[in-house]
Amino acid sequence: MKADEAHLLQALCSINDPAEMRRVLNDLLTRSEYAALKKRWVILNLLRDKIPQREIARRIGGSLCNVTRGARLMRDPNCATAALLNRLDPAPPGK
Repeated sequence: MKADEAHLLQALCSINDPAEMRRVLNDLLTRSEYAALKKRWVILNLLRDKIPQREIARRIGGSLCNVTRGARLMRDPNCATAALLNRLDPAPPGK
């Protein structure tokens, strides 16, 4: 199983084209799984931008529980997703 996971991760990391990545994710995930992944990404971006949790839940039409889960994740100093978000779009000073 570990070799399968390594192969999957290697394959995903080899994709440099967003359109190709979208097609692969659409192939691998159900519509609802892909929608949930996109919603989680939006939640994490809004949390990173210091938007209040209740406001995020209101904006996305999601549950406060999902937003709270994301907030807990973003507070983790070892959160790889927070590091990725910062690498993609560094926060301005004071943000």
